[in-house]
Amino acid sequence: MKIKFLIGLSVLLSSFAAHAITYTQPVKVEGGLVEGVIEDGVEVFKGIPFAAPPVGDLRWKAPQPVEPWRGVLLCDQFAKAPLQKEQARKPKGWKNVGEMNSAMSEDCLYLNVWTPEKRDGEKLPVMVWIYGGGFHVGATDGPVYRGDVYAKKGVVMVSIPYRLGVFGYLAHPELSKESGHGSGNYAFMDQLAGLQWVKDNIAAFGGDPDNITVFGQSAGSRSIQGLICSPLSEGLFQRAIPQSGCAIRTDAICLPLSENEALGKAFFESLGITNIEQMRAIDGVTLQTAYETSAYFPKFRPSIDGYVLREEMMDATRVGHYLDIDYMIGYTKDDVPAADFPTTIGLWADNQVNNLGRRPVYVYSFDHPQPGESEEDSFGAKGVIHSAELPYMFGQVKLSTKPMTKQDYELADRMSTYWTNFAKYGNPNGKKDGEWKPFTKTAPNVFHLDVK
Repeated sequence: MKIKFLIGLSVLLSSFAAHAITYTQPVKVEGGLVEGVIEDGVEVFKGIPFAAPPVGDLRWKAPQPVEPWRGVLLCDQFAKAPLQKEQARKPKGWKNVGEMNSAMSEDCLYLNVWTPEKRDGEKLPVMVWIYGGGFHVGATDGPVYRGDVYAKKGVVMVSIPYRLGVFGYLAHPELSKESGHGSGNYAFMDQLAGLQWVKDNIAAFGGDPDNITVFGQSAGSRSIQGLICSPLSEGLFQRAIPQSGCAIRTDAICLPLSENEALGKAFFESLGITNIEQMRAIDGVTLQTAYETSAYFPKFRPSIDGYVLREEMMDATRVGHYLDIDYMIGYTKDDVPAADFPTTIGLWADNQVNNLGRRPVYVYSFDHPQPGESEEDSFGAKGVIHSAELPYMFGQVKLSTKPMTKQDYELADRMSTYWTNFAKYGNPNGKKDGEWKPFTKTAPNVFHLDVK
């Protein structure tokens, strides 16, 4: 009995040791000290506050400085997601949905950092992820949005949140009067604040504040198009990877400020609310529900407010009123039919190199359907649908419940290397020319990503 007890105790202690949590050393950031966890050679910090909670009197205002805290803030769990439709928080097809935070809140301005545990002192390139979701859903804890693979390949990855829907894009005449420079586009302001935080604080995590790549997909890609066209983005990042969104297209234009203000005014009048005080007094969950069930859902979106955006993004793109930086841009083979990305992203690249005479751009088409994917998506497409590339370029096919093969893992490794190489060198091939040829004046190349 004694021998069996000792053996059992040994097994139990070994189990505890195998699952023991190792914490990072405290890191000093704006607001105070933070502590993360070490997972398989990667330091992970989840839920670092980068701005004051945008609640109460701060609802529909630009993000304000973070509120300092005492002691060491443990950052080992994803923060609450921005308020949105509840069903969007229940994704299917992933093994790690349990990592997600089941709660939602207006108090949502918390970012995440993945960085290599062992660093030799050299500043590492930084990649900042902006999620998609049609401007109305999404969060940084989406199952595939993990930075451990990127950290193991020598970059620091950050994911930043932003307010959604009625909280992120509502404009109103009284709000415009209050700010003195229009209203709406609070989501863009959140993204800008997150990028400013990265520039100011990322060196503490081993990152290079002068080598930042912003990347995003769908509404995250359109957000990047807004950011590169905004006069407020100067100097915040040096490279961009917009995926399935940024283009020269006519199906997704911004609202004029006056039109967005009229929508906001009409929406609140439909609720019997006529002034800012009443607008800010209504409970956030109640407001989200009222918006979802109103005739105004999902009409709020980026607008030309004269502050963040001075002109329609497509117009700014055509005439070159956007950042002249390194770009890698693309789409999936059977992406959103209405957007016609092979044409509209092709127009973007052609305008960049031919009409504007700017540097070559790396263009891709992701051509590999996820195993077992046969249903038509919400955009009316089948095959290599919108978002199909995400588990591959993040190197996270292991998290999918689909029957992934050795070829899928190989493609994921190749793609995550292309993405991190671009962040490091502005070239997905790395330091040397390779099989991915850039889109140039003389050669409008599109690189097709598929299994070999």
